[in-house]
Amino acid sequence: MSDSLKETAAKSMFWAVGERFLTQGTLFVISLVLARILSPEDYGVLSLLLVFINLADVLVTNGLGEALIQKNKPGKVDYGTIFVTGLAMSVVLYALFFLCSDVIAAFYGMDQIGSYLRVLALRLPFSTLSAIQKAYIAKAFLFRKQFVASSLGSLLSGVCAIAMALYGFGIYSLIAQQLLSVVLTSLIMALQTKWLPQFTFCKLSFKTLVPLGVQFCGASLINSIYTEGRSLIIGKFYSAADLAYFNRGNQFPSMVIGNLNAPISNVMLPVMCKVNGDKDRLRSVLQKAIRLSSYLVFPMMAILAGCAPALVTVLLTDKWSACVPYLQLGCLFFLFQPLQTMNWQALKAMGEGACCLRLEVVKKVICFGLLFASIPFGVMGIAIASAASGFFSMIVNIVPVRRLLDYGIKDQIWDIAKPALVSSACFLAMLLIGRADMAPIALLMVQLVSGLLIYILGSMVFKLDGFAVIRSELLSRKAGKNAE
Repeated sequence: MSDSLKETAAKSMFWAVGERFLTQGTLFVISLVLARILSPEDYGVLSLLLVFINLADVLVTNGLGEALIQKNKPGKVDYGTIFVTGLAMSVVLYALFFLCSDVIAAFYGMDQIGSYLRVLALRLPFSTLSAIQKAYIAKAFLFRKQFVASSLGSLLSGVCAIAMALYGFGIYSLIAQQLLSVVLTSLIMALQTKWLPQFTFCKLSFKTLVPLGVQFCGASLINSIYTEGRSLIIGKFYSAADLAYFNRGNQFPSMVIGNLNAPISNVMLPVMCKVNGDKDRLRSVLQKAIRLSSYLVFPMMAILAGCAPALVTVLLTDKWSACVPYLQLGCLFFLFQPLQTMNWQALKAMGEGACCLRLEVVKKVICFGLLFASIPFGVMGIAIASAASGFFSMIVNIVPVRRLLDYGIKDQIWDIAKPALVSSACFLAMLLIGRADMAPIALLMVQLVSGLLIYILGSMVFKLDGFAVIRSELLSRKAGKNAE
Protein backbone atom coordinates (compact mmCIF):
# COMPACT_ATOMS: atom_id res chain seq x y z
CA MET A 1 0.00 0.00 0.00
CA SER A 2 1.47 3.38 -0.99
CA ASP A 3 2.14 5.97 1.72
CA SER A 4 -0.54 8.35 0.40
CA LEU A 5 -3.16 5.60 0.23
CA LYS A 6 -2.11 4.34 3.66
CA GLU A 7 -2.47 7.83 5.14
CA THR A 8 -5.86 8.31 3.48
CA ALA A 9 -7.03 4.92 4.72
CA ALA A 10 -5.83 5.65 8.26
CA LYS A 11 -7.61 9.01 8.41
CA SER A 12 -10.76 7.56 6.88
CA MET A 13 -10.74 4.67 9.33
CA PHE A 14 -10.33 7.10 12.23
CA TRP A 15 -13.44 9.03 11.20
CA ALA A 16 -15.40 5.92 10.21
CA VAL A 17 -14.73 4.23 13.55
CA GLY A 18 -15.38 7.49 15.36
CA GLU A 19 -18.68 7.92 13.52
CA ARG A 20 -19.83 4.44 14.48
CA PHE A 21 -18.74 4.81 18.09
CA LEU A 22 -20.47 8.16 18.55
CA THR A 23 -23.57 7.24 16.55
CA GLN A 24 -24.06 3.82 18.08
CA GLY A 25 -23.10 5.10 21.50
CA THR A 26 -25.72 7.83 21.22
CA LEU A 27 -28.34 5.35 20.04
CA PHE A 28 -27.39 2.98 22.82
CA VAL A 29 -27.78 5.59 25.55
CA ILE A 30 -31.09 6.69 24.05
CA SER A 31 -32.28 3.07 23.86
CA LEU A 32 -31.46 2.65 27.56
CA VAL A 33 -33.63 5.65 28.40
CA LEU A 34 -36.43 4.43 26.16
CA ALA A 35 -36.17 0.90 27.59
CA ARG A 36 -36.92 2.32 31.03
CA ILE A 37 -39.97 4.22 29.71
CA LEU A 38 -41.41 1.69 27.25
CA SER A 39 -42.19 -2.00 27.71
CA PRO A 40 -40.40 -5.03 26.21
CA GLU A 41 -43.61 -5.65 24.23
CA ASP A 42 -43.22 -2.26 22.47
CA TYR A 43 -39.71 -3.21 21.42
CA GLY A 44 -40.94 -6.63 20.34
CA VAL A 45 -43.50 -5.05 17.99
CA LEU A 46 -40.85 -2.69 16.56
CA SER A 47 -38.50 -5.63 16.02
CA LEU A 48 -41.22 -7.39 14.06
CA LEU A 49 -41.87 -4.30 11.93
CA LEU A 50 -38.16 -3.84 11.23
CA VAL A 51 -37.98 -7.35 9.84
CA PHE A 52 -39.99 -6.22 6.80
CA ILE A 53 -38.43 -2.76 6.54
CA ASN A 54 -34.86 -4.04 6.81
CA LEU A 55 -35.48 -6.58 4.05
CA ALA A 56 -36.87 -3.81 1.84
CA ASP A 57 -33.89 -1.61 2.74
CA VAL A 58 -31.55 -4.28 1.38
CA LEU A 59 -33.29 -4.10 -2.00
CA VAL A 60 -33.05 -0.31 -2.32
CA THR A 61 -29.66 0.29 -0.67
CA ASN A 62 -27.35 -2.75 -0.60
CA GLY A 63 -25.64 -3.70 -3.81
CA LEU A 64 -26.41 -0.58 -5.82
CA GLY A 65 -24.22 1.65 -3.64
CA GLU A 66 -21.49 -1.00 -3.57
CA ALA A 67 -21.54 -1.21 -7.36
CA LEU A 68 -20.79 2.52 -7.45
CA ILE A 69 -17.89 2.06 -5.04
CA GLN A 70 -16.50 -0.84 -7.08
CA LYS A 71 -16.52 1.20 -10.31
CA ASN A 72 -13.23 3.00 -10.95
CA LYS A 73 -14.51 6.53 -11.64
CA PRO A 74 -18.30 6.82 -11.41
CA GLY A 75 -19.71 10.05 -12.86
CA LYS A 76 -22.79 12.13 -12.16
CA VAL A 77 -24.81 10.08 -14.63
CA ASP A 78 -23.85 6.87 -12.79
CA TYR A 79 -24.94 8.24 -9.43
CA GLY A 80 -28.14 9.61 -10.94
CA THR A 81 -29.01 6.35 -12.67
CA ILE A 82 -28.56 4.30 -9.51
CA PHE A 83 -30.53 6.86 -7.48
CA VAL A 84 -33.48 6.84 -9.88
CA THR A 85 -33.42 3.03 -9.98
CA GLY A 86 -33.39 2.74 -6.19
CA LEU A 87 -36.06 5.41 -5.79
CA ALA A 88 -38.39 3.63 -8.21
CA MET A 89 -37.88 0.39 -6.29
CA SER A 90 -38.64 2.11 -2.97
CA VAL A 91 -41.94 3.51 -4.30
CA VAL A 92 -43.00 0.07 -5.53
CA LEU A 93 -42.06 -1.53 -2.20
CA TYR A 94 -43.97 1.10 -0.23
CA ALA A 95 -47.06 0.43 -2.35
CA LEU A 96 -46.73 -3.29 -1.59
CA PHE A 97 -46.44 -2.64 2.15
CA PHE A 98 -49.43 -0.31 2.05
CA LEU A 99 -51.58 -2.95 0.33
CA CYS A 100 -50.34 -5.96 2.32
CA SER A 101 -50.06 -4.44 5.81
CA ASP A 102 -53.49 -5.69 6.91
CA VAL A 103 -52.67 -9.21 5.75
CA ILE A 104 -49.42 -9.11 7.77
CA ALA A 105 -51.32 -7.83 10.81
CA ALA A 106 -53.86 -10.64 10.52
CA PHE A 107 -51.10 -13.26 10.18
CA TYR A 108 -49.53 -12.19 13.47
CA GLY A 109 -52.84 -11.46 15.19
CA MET A 110 -51.87 -7.86 15.96
CA ASP A 111 -54.37 -5.42 14.48
CA GLN A 112 -52.27 -2.27 14.94
CA ILE A 113 -49.22 -3.60 13.07
CA GLY A 114 -50.77 -2.60 9.75
CA SER A 115 -50.92 1.08 10.68
CA TYR A 116 -47.45 1.02 12.18
CA LEU A 117 -46.00 -0.60 9.05
CA ARG A 118 -47.52 1.99 6.70
CA VAL A 119 -45.85 4.79 8.66
CA LEU A 120 -42.47 3.12 9.14
CA ALA A 121 -42.24 2.18 5.44
CA LEU A 122 -42.01 5.90 4.59
CA ARG A 123 -38.34 5.47 5.49
CA LEU A 124 -37.55 3.63 2.24
CA PRO A 125 -37.14 6.56 -0.22
CA PHE A 126 -34.88 8.38 2.23
CA SER A 127 -32.83 5.20 2.72
CA THR A 128 -32.21 5.17 -1.04
CA LEU A 129 -30.93 8.74 -0.96
CA SER A 130 -28.75 8.04 2.06
CA ALA A 131 -27.18 4.99 0.41
CA ILE A 132 -26.14 6.97 -2.68
CA GLN A 133 -24.74 9.78 -0.52
CA LYS A 134 -22.68 7.26 1.47
CA ALA A 135 -21.34 5.72 -1.74
CA TYR A 136 -20.23 9.19 -2.89
CA ILE A 137 -18.60 9.82 0.50
CA ALA A 138 -16.80 6.44 0.42
CA LYS A 139 -15.39 7.04 -3.07
CA ALA A 140 -14.15 10.50 -2.04
CA PHE A 141 -12.99 9.29 1.42
CA LEU A 142 -15.08 12.04 3.07
CA PHE A 143 -15.82 9.97 6.19
CA ARG A 144 -15.43 12.99 8.44
CA LYS A 145 -18.59 14.51 6.95
CA GLN A 146 -20.48 11.26 7.46
CA PHE A 147 -19.24 11.30 11.07
CA VAL A 148 -20.91 14.67 11.69
CA ALA A 149 -24.12 13.85 9.82
CA SER A 150 -24.73 10.45 11.44
CA SER A 151 -23.90 11.70 14.92
CA LEU A 152 -26.24 14.69 14.74
CA GLY A 153 -28.99 12.68 13.05
CA SER A 154 -28.88 10.01 15.75
CA LEU A 155 -28.84 12.55 18.58
CA LEU A 156 -31.71 14.69 17.30
CA SER A 157 -33.93 11.73 16.38
CA GLY A 158 -33.24 10.14 19.77
CA VAL A 159 -34.15 13.27 21.71
CA CYS A 160 -37.40 13.47 19.76
CA ALA A 161 -38.16 9.81 20.53
CA ILE A 162 -37.59 10.30 24.25
CA ALA A 163 -39.86 13.35 24.30
CA MET A 164 -42.60 11.44 22.49
CA ALA A 165 -42.24 8.45 24.84
CA LEU A 166 -42.58 10.71 27.89
CA TYR A 167 -45.76 12.17 26.42
CA GLY A 168 -47.27 8.71 25.99
CA PHE A 169 -46.85 8.06 22.26
CA GLY A 170 -45.65 4.52 22.94
CA ILE A 171 -44.38 2.62 19.92
CA TYR A 172 -44.83 5.67 17.68
CA SER A 173 -41.88 7.24 19.50
CA LEU A 174 -39.70 4.36 18.28
CA ILE A 175 -41.10 4.65 14.75
CA ALA A 176 -40.42 8.40 14.72
CA GLN A 177 -36.82 7.75 15.78
CA GLN A 178 -36.33 5.34 12.86
CA LEU A 179 -37.75 7.83 10.33
CA LEU A 180 -36.08 10.97 11.63
CA SER A 181 -32.66 9.34 11.90
CA VAL A 182 -32.51 8.61 8.15
CA VAL A 183 -34.12 11.91 7.09
CA LEU A 184 -31.92 14.12 9.26
CA THR A 185 -28.72 12.26 8.41
CA SER A 186 -29.38 12.64 4.67
CA LEU A 187 -30.21 16.32 5.07
CA ILE A 188 -27.04 17.06 7.05
CA MET A 189 -24.88 15.10 4.56
CA ALA A 190 -26.37 17.14 1.73
CA LEU A 191 -25.66 20.42 3.54
CA GLN A 192 -22.09 19.40 4.29
CA THR A 193 -21.07 17.97 0.94
CA LYS A 194 -23.27 20.32 -1.11
CA TRP A 195 -23.97 17.26 -3.25
CA LEU A 196 -27.11 15.38 -4.17
CA PRO A 197 -27.62 12.79 -6.89
CA GLN A 198 -29.33 14.08 -9.98
CA PHE A 199 -32.58 12.78 -11.47
CA THR A 200 -30.84 11.39 -14.54
CA PHE A 201 -31.03 7.98 -16.18
CA CYS A 202 -28.64 6.38 -18.66
CA LYS A 203 -29.28 2.95 -20.18
CA LEU A 204 -25.54 2.27 -20.58
CA SER A 205 -24.84 3.12 -16.95
CA PHE A 206 -27.80 0.97 -15.90
CA LYS A 207 -26.52 -2.02 -17.90
CA THR A 208 -23.01 -1.57 -16.49
CA LEU A 209 -23.78 -1.07 -12.79
CA VAL A 210 -27.10 -2.75 -12.04
CA PRO A 211 -26.12 -6.38 -12.89
CA LEU A 212 -23.19 -6.23 -10.43
CA GLY A 213 -25.38 -4.38 -7.94
CA VAL A 214 -28.06 -7.06 -8.25
CA GLN A 215 -25.47 -9.75 -7.50
CA PHE A 216 -24.27 -7.90 -4.40
CA CYS A 217 -27.87 -7.15 -3.46
CA GLY A 218 -28.91 -10.78 -3.92
CA ALA A 219 -26.17 -11.92 -1.57
CA SER A 220 -27.13 -9.31 1.04
CA LEU A 221 -30.83 -10.12 0.65
CA ILE A 222 -30.27 -13.82 1.30
CA ASN A 223 -28.28 -12.94 4.41
CA SER A 224 -30.97 -10.52 5.59
CA ILE A 225 -33.73 -13.06 4.98
CA TYR A 226 -31.92 -15.40 7.34
CA THR A 227 -31.20 -12.71 9.93
CA GLU A 228 -34.71 -11.30 9.88
CA GLY A 229 -36.19 -14.77 9.51
CA ARG A 230 -35.11 -15.57 13.04
CA SER A 231 -37.21 -12.67 14.28
CA LEU A 232 -40.15 -13.73 12.10
CA ILE A 233 -40.04 -17.24 13.54
CA ILE A 234 -39.69 -16.06 17.13
CA GLY A 235 -42.48 -13.51 16.61
CA LYS A 236 -44.77 -16.20 15.15
CA PHE A 237 -44.14 -19.11 17.51
CA TYR A 238 -43.25 -17.24 20.68
CA SER A 239 -44.25 -14.00 22.41
CA ALA A 240 -43.36 -10.40 21.61
CA ALA A 241 -41.45 -10.33 24.91
CA ASP A 242 -39.34 -13.34 23.82
CA LEU A 243 -38.50 -11.51 20.60
CA ALA A 244 -37.60 -8.38 22.56
CA TYR A 245 -35.24 -10.31 24.88
CA PHE A 246 -33.57 -12.06 21.91
CA ASN A 247 -33.07 -8.83 19.96
CA ARG A 248 -32.03 -6.83 23.04
CA GLY A 249 -29.40 -9.44 23.87
CA ASN A 250 -28.03 -9.34 20.33
CA GLN A 251 -28.07 -5.54 20.34
CA PHE A 252 -25.03 -5.33 22.64
CA PRO A 253 -22.56 -7.37 20.53
CA SER A 254 -24.11 -6.02 17.33
CA MET A 255 -23.36 -2.49 18.51
CA VAL A 256 -19.72 -3.38 19.21
CA ILE A 257 -19.37 -4.95 15.76
CA GLY A 258 -21.01 -1.91 14.23
CA ASN A 259 -18.51 0.32 16.01
CA LEU A 260 -15.38 -1.64 15.12
CA ASN A 261 -15.66 -4.25 12.40
CA ALA A 262 -18.21 -2.46 10.18
CA PRO A 263 -16.37 0.88 9.78
CA ILE A 264 -13.06 -0.88 9.20
CA SER A 265 -14.64 -2.98 6.45
CA ASN A 266 -16.41 0.05 4.96
CA VAL A 267 -13.11 1.89 4.64
CA MET A 268 -11.23 -1.17 3.40
CA LEU A 269 -13.64 -1.77 0.49
CA PRO A 270 -12.66 1.40 -1.44
CA VAL A 271 -9.02 0.84 -0.45
CA MET A 272 -9.14 -2.72 -1.78
CA CYS A 273 -10.83 -1.48 -4.95
CA LYS A 274 -7.83 0.79 -5.58
CA VAL A 275 -5.36 -2.12 -5.44
CA ASN A 276 -7.53 -4.90 -6.87
CA GLY A 277 -5.31 -5.19 -9.93
CA ASP A 278 -2.33 -6.28 -7.82
CA LYS A 279 -2.81 -9.68 -6.17
CA ASP A 280 0.06 -9.29 -3.69
CA ARG A 281 -1.01 -5.80 -2.56
CA LEU A 282 -4.61 -6.88 -2.15
CA ARG A 283 -3.58 -9.91 -0.10
CA SER A 284 -1.41 -7.66 2.09
CA VAL A 285 -4.28 -5.20 2.65
CA LEU A 286 -6.66 -8.08 3.50
CA GLN A 287 -4.19 -9.63 5.93
CA LYS A 288 -3.65 -6.35 7.77
CA ALA A 289 -7.41 -5.73 7.92
CA ILE A 290 -8.06 -9.19 9.40
CA ARG A 291 -5.31 -8.81 11.99
CA LEU A 292 -6.49 -5.36 13.05
CA SER A 293 -10.21 -6.15 13.16
CA SER A 294 -9.72 -9.42 15.06
CA TYR A 295 -7.41 -7.67 17.52
CA LEU A 296 -10.17 -5.17 18.28
CA VAL A 297 -13.26 -7.38 18.03
CA PHE A 298 -12.13 -10.49 19.94
CA PRO A 299 -11.48 -8.82 23.33
CA MET A 300 -14.66 -6.77 23.06
CA MET A 301 -16.74 -9.92 22.55
CA ALA A 302 -14.92 -11.72 25.37
CA ILE A 303 -15.31 -8.85 27.82
CA LEU A 304 -18.95 -8.28 26.87
CA ALA A 305 -19.84 -11.96 27.33
CA GLY A 306 -17.95 -12.15 30.62
CA CYS A 307 -19.67 -9.18 32.26
CA ALA A 308 -23.13 -9.74 30.67
CA PRO A 309 -25.13 -10.39 33.90
CA ALA A 310 -23.81 -7.32 35.70
CA LEU A 311 -24.03 -5.18 32.56
CA VAL A 312 -27.72 -5.95 31.96
CA THR A 313 -28.62 -5.40 35.60
CA VAL A 314 -26.87 -2.03 35.73
CA LEU A 315 -28.00 -0.66 32.36
CA LEU A 316 -31.43 -2.20 31.83
CA THR A 317 -32.56 -3.29 35.32
CA ASP A 318 -33.60 -6.80 36.31
CA LYS A 319 -36.71 -6.77 34.07
CA TRP A 320 -34.37 -7.45 31.12
CA SER A 321 -32.30 -10.19 32.84
CA ALA A 322 -33.78 -12.83 30.51
CA CYS A 323 -31.70 -11.39 27.64
CA VAL A 324 -28.34 -12.31 29.27
CA PRO A 325 -27.87 -15.77 27.65
CA TYR A 326 -28.87 -14.35 24.26
CA LEU A 327 -26.25 -11.62 24.72
CA GLN A 328 -23.53 -14.18 25.44
CA LEU A 329 -24.46 -16.38 22.49
CA GLY A 330 -24.65 -13.26 20.32
CA CYS A 331 -21.03 -12.53 21.26
CA LEU A 332 -20.06 -15.99 20.01
CA PHE A 333 -21.88 -15.37 16.71
CA PHE A 334 -20.21 -12.00 16.12
CA LEU A 335 -16.80 -13.36 17.13
CA PHE A 336 -16.49 -14.84 13.63
CA GLN A 337 -17.35 -11.59 11.85
CA PRO A 338 -13.83 -10.16 11.25
CA LEU A 339 -12.73 -13.03 9.01
CA GLN A 340 -16.13 -13.35 7.38
CA THR A 341 -16.51 -9.65 6.61
CA MET A 342 -12.97 -8.88 5.42
CA ASN A 343 -12.89 -11.83 3.04
CA TRP A 344 -16.30 -10.74 1.76
CA GLN A 345 -15.01 -7.21 1.06
CA ALA A 346 -12.00 -8.58 -0.81
CA LEU A 347 -14.31 -10.57 -3.09
CA LYS A 348 -16.42 -7.47 -3.72
CA ALA A 349 -13.31 -5.42 -4.52
CA MET A 350 -12.33 -7.99 -7.14
CA GLY A 351 -15.78 -7.69 -8.72
CA GLU A 352 -16.69 -11.27 -7.78
CA GLY A 353 -20.41 -10.53 -7.50
CA ALA A 354 -21.48 -13.91 -8.89
CA CYS A 355 -19.13 -15.68 -6.47
CA CYS A 356 -20.57 -13.69 -3.56
CA LEU A 357 -24.08 -14.73 -4.57
CA ARG A 358 -23.12 -18.41 -4.81
CA LEU A 359 -21.38 -18.30 -1.45
CA GLU A 360 -24.39 -16.71 0.19
CA VAL A 361 -26.65 -19.46 -1.16
CA VAL A 362 -24.32 -22.16 0.24
CA LYS A 363 -24.06 -20.44 3.61
CA LYS A 364 -27.76 -19.91 4.00
CA VAL A 365 -28.62 -23.50 3.06
CA ILE A 366 -26.52 -24.48 6.07
CA CYS A 367 -27.86 -21.68 8.28
CA PHE A 368 -31.52 -22.23 7.43
CA GLY A 369 -31.07 -25.95 8.08
CA LEU A 370 -29.73 -25.17 11.55
CA LEU A 371 -32.48 -22.60 12.14
CA PHE A 372 -35.40 -24.88 11.26
CA ALA A 373 -33.86 -27.76 13.20
CA SER A 374 -33.62 -25.52 16.28
CA ILE A 375 -37.29 -24.36 16.37
CA PRO A 376 -38.51 -27.24 18.60
CA PHE A 377 -35.87 -26.30 21.18
CA GLY A 378 -37.22 -22.80 21.82
CA VAL A 379 -35.64 -19.38 21.50
CA MET A 380 -32.47 -20.61 23.21
CA GLY A 381 -32.11 -23.31 20.57
CA ILE A 382 -32.45 -20.66 17.84
CA ALA A 383 -29.73 -18.58 19.52
CA ILE A 384 -27.35 -21.57 19.68
CA ALA A 385 -28.01 -22.40 16.03
CA SER A 386 -27.29 -18.78 15.14
CA ALA A 387 -23.90 -18.92 16.86
CA ALA A 388 -23.01 -22.11 14.99
CA SER A 389 -24.05 -20.52 11.68
CA GLY A 390 -21.52 -17.73 12.23
CA PHE A 391 -18.68 -20.24 12.32
CA PHE A 392 -19.77 -22.06 9.16
CA SER A 393 -20.27 -18.76 7.30
CA MET A 394 -16.72 -17.73 8.15
CA ILE A 395 -15.28 -20.94 6.71
CA VAL A 396 -17.31 -20.68 3.50
CA ASN A 397 -16.16 -17.09 2.84
CA ILE A 398 -12.50 -18.02 3.15
CA VAL A 399 -12.61 -20.85 0.57
CA PRO A 400 -12.59 -18.75 -2.67
CA VAL A 401 -10.06 -16.27 -1.22
CA ARG A 402 -7.57 -19.12 -0.94
CA ARG A 403 -7.96 -19.75 -4.67
CA LEU A 404 -7.91 -16.09 -5.73
CA LEU A 405 -5.30 -14.66 -3.35
CA ASP A 406 -3.51 -17.74 -1.97
CA TYR A 407 -4.59 -16.76 1.55
CA GLY A 408 -6.48 -19.74 2.99
CA ILE A 409 -8.02 -20.97 6.22
CA LYS A 410 -4.75 -22.12 7.81
CA ASP A 411 -3.02 -18.78 7.18
CA GLN A 412 -5.96 -16.72 8.42
CA ILE A 413 -6.50 -18.83 11.54
CA TRP A 414 -2.80 -18.42 12.34
CA ASP A 415 -3.10 -14.64 11.95
CA ILE A 416 -5.88 -14.47 14.57
CA ALA A 417 -4.63 -17.20 16.93
CA LYS A 418 -2.83 -14.96 19.43
CA PRO A 419 -5.62 -12.37 19.97
CA ALA A 420 -8.08 -15.28 20.25
CA LEU A 421 -6.03 -16.94 23.02
CA VAL A 422 -5.52 -13.70 24.97
CA SER A 423 -9.22 -12.87 24.64
CA SER A 424 -10.11 -16.33 25.98
CA ALA A 425 -7.98 -15.62 29.04
CA CYS A 426 -9.90 -12.34 29.55
CA PHE A 427 -13.24 -14.16 29.36
CA LEU A 428 -12.25 -16.83 31.88
CA ALA A 429 -10.90 -14.22 34.29
CA MET A 430 -14.12 -12.23 34.11
CA LEU A 431 -16.23 -15.32 34.78
CA LEU A 432 -14.20 -15.95 37.95
CA ILE A 433 -14.54 -12.31 39.04
CA GLY A 434 -18.29 -12.53 38.35
CA ARG A 435 -18.67 -14.97 41.27
CA ALA A 436 -17.65 -12.28 43.76
CA ASP A 437 -20.31 -11.00 46.14
CA MET A 438 -20.38 -7.34 45.12
CA ALA A 439 -22.90 -4.69 44.15
CA PRO A 440 -23.69 -4.98 40.41
CA ILE A 441 -22.16 -1.64 39.43
CA ALA A 442 -18.97 -2.28 41.43
CA LEU A 443 -18.70 -5.79 39.98
CA LEU A 444 -19.14 -4.43 36.47
CA MET A 445 -16.38 -1.85 36.91
CA VAL A 446 -13.96 -4.44 38.33
CA GLN A 447 -14.70 -6.84 35.48
CA LEU A 448 -14.23 -4.20 32.77
CA VAL A 449 -10.97 -2.84 34.19
CA SER A 450 -9.58 -6.33 34.79
CA GLY A 451 -10.49 -7.52 31.30
CA LEU A 452 -8.87 -4.53 29.62
CA LEU A 453 -5.70 -4.77 31.71
CA ILE A 454 -5.33 -8.47 30.99
CA TYR A 455 -5.71 -7.90 27.27
CA ILE A 456 -3.27 -5.00 27.15
CA LEU A 457 -0.72 -6.99 29.17
CA GLY A 458 -1.23 -10.03 26.92
CA SER A 459 -0.80 -7.82 23.85
CA MET A 460 2.55 -6.63 25.12
CA VAL A 461 3.79 -10.06 26.21
CA PHE A 462 2.78 -11.86 23.00
CA LYS A 463 3.60 -8.85 20.78
CA LEU A 464 0.27 -8.86 18.98
CA ASP A 465 0.31 -7.20 15.55
CA GLY A 466 -2.81 -5.15 16.21
CA PHE A 467 -1.27 -3.64 19.33
CA ALA A 468 1.89 -2.72 17.39
CA VAL A 469 -0.16 -1.10 14.59
CA ILE A 470 -2.23 1.00 17.00
CA ARG A 471 0.80 1.97 19.07
CA SER A 472 2.74 2.97 15.95
CA GLU A 473 -0.18 5.04 14.64
CA LEU A 474 -0.61 6.85 17.97
CA LEU A 475 3.12 7.60 18.20
CA SER A 476 3.26 8.90 14.62
CA ARG A 477 0.29 11.18 15.28
CA LYS A 478 1.94 12.46 18.47
CA ALA A 479 5.19 13.08 16.59
CA GLY A 480 3.29 14.94 13.86
CA LYS A 481 1.62 17.21 16.39
CA ASN A 482 4.93 17.92 18.14
CA ALA A 483 6.51 18.80 14.78
CA GLU A 484 3.74 21.32 14.13
